[in-house]
Amino acid sequence: MTTTHAGYRPTWESLRGHQIPDWFGSAKFGIWAHWGAQSVGRSGDWYARHLYGPQAGSGPWERRRSLRQYAHHKAEFGPPSEFGAADLARRWRAERFDPDELIDLYRRSGARYFVALAAHCDNVDLWDSPHPWNTTRVGPGRDIVGAWERAARAAGLPFGLSFHNNWTWRWLDVAHGTDPETGEPHDGARGSAGADPDPALLYPPAHQPGIAPPPEVAADFYRRVRAALDRYRPDLVYLDDMRLPFDEGSVVQAEPPNLLGMELLADYYANCASGGIVTIKDVPPADRTAVLLDCERRQLDEIQAHPWQFDTSDGEWFHCEGTDDFFHPRKTSRQVIHTLVDVVSKNGTLLLNIPQRADGTLDDHARTLLTEIGDWLAVCGEGMYDTVPWRRFGEGSTGLGDTRGYEGYNEGDRAYRSDDLRFTVRGSELYVTLLDWPDDGKIVITSLGTEQAPADPDPARVVLLGHGPVSWRRTPAGLIVDLPPDAPTPSASMIRISRAG
Repeated sequence: MTTTHAGYRPTWESLRGHQIPDWFGSAKFGIWAHWGAQSVGRSGDWYARHLYGPQAGSGPWERRRSLRQYAHHKAEFGPPSEFGAADLARRWRAERFDPDELIDLYRRSGARYFVALAAHCDNVDLWDSPHPWNTTRVGPGRDIVGAWERAARAAGLPFGLSFHNNWTWRWLDVAHGTDPETGEPHDGARGSAGADPDPALLYPPAHQPGIAPPPEVAADFYRRVRAALDRYRPDLVYLDDMRLPFDEGSVVQAEPPNLLGMELLADYYANCASGGIVTIKDVPPADRTAVLLDCERRQLDEIQAHPWQFDTSDGEWFHCEGTDDFFHPRKTSRQVIHTLVDVVSKNGTLLLNIPQRADGTLDDHARTLLTEIGDWLAVCGEGMYDTVPWRRFGEGSTGLGDTRGYEGYNEGDRAYRSDDLRFTVRGSELYVTLLDWPDDGKIVITSLGTEQAPADPDPARVVLLGHGPVSWRRTPAGLIVDLPPDAPTPSASMIRISRAG
């Protein structure tokens, strides 16, 4: 018998009646704190897995990273037989974490929502959860999620939580292996030795890679997610999976596929005061109101019928002190602004992770990046926030480039040219963003020429934001706008075209 949850049933047919809340479509830019015990390693993402060294079947990129992180871990902390992921969680202190100061910085950078990490693949909950490996019992000794939630709500920002521990079954099984150099068993084989909490409750039971998890693994995941949702009432829930965790097509598919995710969606949407958003990464067009499409480091090439989210990071997902070429490089404000403009023109929203040091602070690069983004949005935000796509997303010859990596990433610092434009609309105003400044002092918007758009009226007024009104003339080839010698804003410039009627 199928349960009904105040109007929603746990079926895709019923859940398609859910709508993405208006606040999300208006927000356009959010900040993510992808921060936790792995930040202690100061060596980037996947650290709690890769500290154990390369694994059989690893691809070239993963093997390269794991070799680097394994060597770093041994030099910094000792061999994994003596200091593993459980010890890393105990070492984390977050002693300089000031959520109010950080949330204020994020708000001033132009962010309109905030997402906190609730649990990563290392299986540590950052709140007072039913799981014994949580930050009130281990490491910081405080409710990290609760601190973030209070600060975000006080600043008037919608609040989200991200969950990644559905990966733990196929991610921390390595703790039961042996050191690739010495043959010594890793710490997962040490036994509890009276430790509290017991490491056996952090690591999954020893199992063959690729085997499906027992039902209690999925039940525990959803028990913890539901407890967090009940306590913090998030406006957005990020699930790090292609499909609903443990269901068909998920990164750790149960056998038979587990349907607890459908129950979670129906219950969450029925009880979330702001309407609720749940994100996954493989969403057929028919289901894009039931769940939000999230694209990790992957820009799309067309306007989407429903809002979607592009997520990325300033460099690695976790704090990284290193410049090796296999790490994601740190971002410039120009790159972030270009990504934001492109994503918004296609009905999307940008969620930007800002890595924190283990102590909770940000480095100078992150603070400068946020300040520069905020300065740009202070001038050009009117063409981003509360906008909708125009009849086309843009003009220009610069494409998205090749995909790379096993996830099919395509983000990059693209060499946009002066013919690369992006469009958004708010009310009767059309906004045209120039992704590069032209050398000849003019821009030609071909989409507004009398040949392409004969039914469009002439503009009532054309303004370059940060400068003022500019002259223009309309020809069959396009709307030609005369520009001043210098761009009024770095990274990208924006023209507001007021249309009659």
